[in-house]
Amino acid sequence: MNSAARLHRLLVILSMATARPGIRAVELAETLKVSTRTVFRDLAELQRLGFPVAFGNGYPAQQELFRRRRRQEMSQVMADLVDQQLDVVRRKLPPEEAERVVAEAVQYLPLEAAEAVTRALAKAVRR
Repeated sequence: MNSAARLHRLLVILSMATARPGIRAVELAETLKVSTRTVFRDLAELQRLGFPVAFGNGYPAQQELFRRRRRQEMSQVMADLVDQQLDVVRRKLPPEEAERVVAEAVQYLPLEAAEAVTRALAKAVRR
């Protein structure tokens, strides 16, 4: 199994489950282009790593972050999500490799945020 691909799926699942609590495993599988069974294995891995991901009846949701999300500004929710994603990296990779990846990711974050806003603006203009 490609560990980079798995790590990517874990990060995407964490993001999607946070952004859309109640999203179905089948929707995650379609987005990730993997089987539903693979999504459930990845959800179980996130649980094993200590993340508050709950799933059952096909509905994964990151309950704790979603509860906090109702009371927080979106900027804080996004900061929490980034922290969780970096924690996934730290828990999945050997310490030295994890810190190199985290340091590089932190350099990309401002550019990625700008790209996300730019995509949203471009989509809004097309409407």
